[in-house]
Amino acid sequence: MENLETLFQSFETGIRSAKADKPKDYLKSIGLDYAELRIGFNSGQFHHRKDQEFKDEFEALGMLKKSDAGVREETMTAYTVFGSYGLIFPLVDKENRIVNYFALRFKLETTKEEYLNSEGIYPAYPPPLTKRLYIAPTVIDCASLIQSKTLENREAIITLQNGELLNQHLEAIKALHELEEIIIIKR
Repeated sequence: MENLETLFQSFETGIRSAKADKPKDYLKSIGLDYAELRIGFNSGQFHHRKDQEFKDEFEALGMLKKSDAGVREETMTAYTVFGSYGLIFPLVDKENRIVNYFALRFKLETTKEEYLNSEGIYPAYPPPLTKRLYIAPTVIDCASLIQSKTLENREAIITLQNGELLNQHLEAIKALHELEEIIIIKR
């Protein structure tokens, strides 16, 4: 999904912005570094000053939903944005294309984790020669293990989606013909 790829690049630019102090502080508080991992920041404004065709595309992908919120002009449409003011992690398909996002919305009263859809794997499909596969319960647990640099040659990690092992996970595991061990990380 080219649009999710391009949008994620803007989120990666967003996390590097001088104005993104709060997202950077939150990442630091949970021990993650956006310079080492693919993490973006969705300020919730990617659709501002864009034409309706642009908005329609992202509405079809689930990134935008029409809202009843008041707007300045009658000709404008209000939208709620998936993962607004949140950290965004990309999930990919077999071809390593971004097909889904995991959002960690940290500015709410209670931190909220959500997926855009049920496609893809985080951080990626494991390499075919993987011998030991770790399965993490959450994207944050997975990102922490990746950043710790403790994975050795021929080890890989994938994340469950909302605590579930989905068809794409099973498909990825079945493709690992040299797999010797699966380690399930529990919270």
